Amino acid sequence: MKHIKKVVLLIPFFILSCNSSKYLASYEPINVFLETQKIDKNKVHILQSDKEENRQALRIFNGGEGAEHYIDPTDPTDYTDGLYVKKHWKKLYKEYVNDTLRRHWKKEDFPNYNFILEKGTGLMLTRIVIDKYAGTGIHEWFTISEPMFYFKRKYILFSFLQGYSSGGGSSNLVIMKKEKNQWKVVRVMADYIYN
Repeated sequence: MKHIKKVVLLIPFFILSCNSSKYLASYEPINVFLETQKIDKNKVHILQSDKEENRQALRIFNGGEGAEHYIDPTDPTDYTDGLYVKKHWKKLYKEYVNDTLRRHWKKEDFPNYNFILEKGTGLMLTRIVIDKYAGTGIHEWFTISEPMFYFKRKYILFSFLQGYSSGGGSSNLVIMKKEKNQWKVVRVMADYIYN
């Protein structure tokens, strides 16, 4: 009976530890990327506390929804700069597309930034920013997805959206890799729908 209790207690721990191993242990690369965006660290910004779904980053990288790589016949430009490799894309897609477990950002994930965490997504978050922060000078928010490993863990990919209560903004896929113990931005791909 004691062994059954131990097994029952260990199974959820094992499942959770396996699930989280496909993600980074720290958010150093996102912090490095934020540095490149020249975000004022003394100013208060809003960060959507719900991490953006993986599907967003996958869609931008792939050029369309689903597992099949889409290339526009009228514009055959490879916006991934050769980073799309079918074998590695299929593995990335299979590993991350169905991961719909909700994850949340914490202030500790971005210690150098003055982020206010707000719940809500899309238009709901826009409404919160307009209603709650009108007249405060806070009108900008960010939405970031969990970084995903790609190409034998050589690269990470994540989506980064910057929006404004007055409307507009930009949505991008960020591709980074670690070289000589330093995270480097390899490519920032604009969202073909949003931008």
